[in-house]
Amino acid sequence: MDSSGQIVMYRKFTADLDKKMLIFWTSVAVYGIGSAFTATHATGMIKVIQLIQAMAIFGIIYSAGSTVQFAVKNYFLRITLVIYLMYSIFILLHGYEYTYEFTKRLFFSSFIKYFFPLLLLIPKNLKFYSRIFDIIVVYGIAFLLLNLMFMDLVIAHYEENVAQKFTFEGFYKDLGVPLSFLLFTYIYHSKYRNMIAFVVLLAIIGIATYKARRAIMALSVTHMLIFMVIFYFKSNYKLVMSGVLVLFIGVLAVYGPKFYQENKYTYFGELNERGLEDTRTGVEVAMARDFEAVDWVIGRGINGRYWCPNIDMNDTSGYRYMIETDYLNIILKGGVIYLGLILLMAIPAAFKAFFFSNNLLSKVAGIWIVLWILSLYPLNVFNTDLNHMLFWVCVGIGYSRDMRKMSDENIKEAMST
Repeated sequence: MDSSGQIVMYRKFTADLDKKMLIFWTSVAVYGIGSAFTATHATGMIKVIQLIQAMAIFGIIYSAGSTVQFAVKNYFLRITLVIYLMYSIFILLHGYEYTYEFTKRLFFSSFIKYFFPLLLLIPKNLKFYSRIFDIIVVYGIAFLLLNLMFMDLVIAHYEENVAQKFTFEGFYKDLGVPLSFLLFTYIYHSKYRNMIAFVVLLAIIGIATYKARRAIMALSVTHMLIFMVIFYFKSNYKLVMSGVLVLFIGVLAVYGPKFYQENKYTYFGELNERGLEDTRTGVEVAMARDFEAVDWVIGRGINGRYWCPNIDMNDTSGYRYMIETDYLNIILKGGVIYLGLILLMAIPAAFKAFFFSNNLLSKVAGIWIVLWILSLYPLNVFNTDLNHMLFWVCVGIGYSRDMRKMSDENIKEAMST
């Protein structure tokens, strides 16, 4: 085939790939926003939401299944990925209940996330990453609108253990987290997009502080500090920024204590009440007591559970199917083997992305991988959501030498078209 024929075929391939990636990321956005709506526990809408989400899931499966190419250049990644995918199938079959209710719950909430590493097998160009940022902006707008629409649920302090008390956590998990990824890579985006991401992050910090959601507050403040460091090193006005920072710290030191005292029992009331309260040790100890050696190694499968009574509302069985400490959640389902496979692929990718790259996107990918791994203790991040997808996208960047060696100027140009 002559060169002109090859060019025609390449253009046809990229056009087809772009169409399918448009379907893929649009389906991801629809699914994510639908998941956020379910956090409001508006039972009258649940069937409609599930219908929309079912269409989105089929869109994800179709577009991903028709684009993946089982060709990985890195030998270590290729072998580890094959073992991971085979082990994921084992987890799904191990403990599977052949009932309609269980299958339905698995379809809408769990099974796709076990195959997110297939993102490593999708051919990528800069348009692929540009689509991700488009979806993140949509998520940011949706996050702000949903918090305004359901403000009564978001800011309410529920004394009793009811599902609605976790509405904000649902919005944050399903929509809010990825905005920090956009903010970290601010040099590629318009002021409008960066402003949306910045406002969302400020809103998360403010609401998390008010509701005393300590893990969300800690991670979001960490995101803000990382953004400030990136902004400082990329800025041409380091001296001015240093002066502004010193002034801000001075104002905070003078007026901060006064603001805290004036709002001690209002804005900071819930945070003061919870303080350093330990809400994790009890369930962690319960899981450890119920586990045997083989459980730690291979887990208890997709329907894995442990004996921990009197924790969840309306619980009559005494068993829990999840645990708030997410690395233990992974072990609950797939054991240390599954957690180890994730870390084996992720840690080298983070190292390559951060230390052996020429552009900010790759370095942020390395940072995001580390943040996701560290978040396995305080938060649930092994979910069917964009944050988990971003983790595997970042792993792919770490293993892509072409992506790591690309210049910021080339990436900016691609993002602006």
